[in-house]
Amino acid sequence: MGSIMVSASIEIYELFSQERKKMRKRILVIALLLLLGSGTQTISNLNKKSFTTEADGRNIADLALRKERLEKGNEEKRENEEKQTERVMALSSYVPSCQTGENKVAPAIQAEVKTMTQSNTVINLYENRWNIYLTKEEIDLLAKIVWVEACGEPVEGQEAVVEVIFNRMTDAEYPNTLYDVLSQNQPVQFSSWKLRDTARPTEKEYQSIYAVLYGQTNLLQNQTVYFSTFPLTGNIDQKICNHYFCYD
Repeated sequence: MGSIMVSASIEIYELFSQERKKMRKRILVIALLLLLGSGTQTISNLNKKSFTTEADGRNIADLALRKERLEKGNEEKRENEEKQTERVMALSSYVPSCQTGENKVAPAIQAEVKTMTQSNTVINLYENRWNIYLTKEEIDLLAKIVWVEACGEPVEGQEAVVEVIFNRMTDAEYPNTLYDVLSQNQPVQFSSWKLRDTARPTEKEYQSIYAVLYGQTNLLQNQTVYFSTFPLTGNIDQKICNHYFCYD
């Protein structure tokens, strides 16, 4: 009877030992799995943080570049607008008298600059008796002609040349565009047309043009369509310095 009890006790102990070993293995496996899972999550979090940091850096650099380009574009636009405004507003207030050695001050020319932008081309909306407006390119062309025809004349003489051109543009006997009036062959008034590329217009020529465009002059009659260093007709409207301004 005693030996049976001992044998049973040994079997129970061995079973318990085996179960305990199995339990230890299970605990170790669970612990390893937990450790591996935590490590993977940590690595994943580190990777995500790294990627996020790199993305944020790229976004900040991109935004800084865009801001720099925008500021540069705005600065260039402001500079162009300032140059255009200065050019338009530089109307003459000083007119040297012709061949007298004396100087006289003309009335201050005041004009409100009205502009609008269309396809990067500034068009000035002028108020003059011909209802004529010119593009920037046309003003540059006219400045060349005025320089060739009257660079040595006083401002008043240059303004009269511009008035003759505008008179022709609104006269039914002549073309109605600046280019066609200046380049017209029959009759030829502007022999300076062939010399336009040699012209070097200054601020003086532009001042004279803008003064007429803004209706600040009224030197000639509307029918006065000729000018020369001698009378071309018997009807002389004005003689300004070296030029006779005539009509039919």
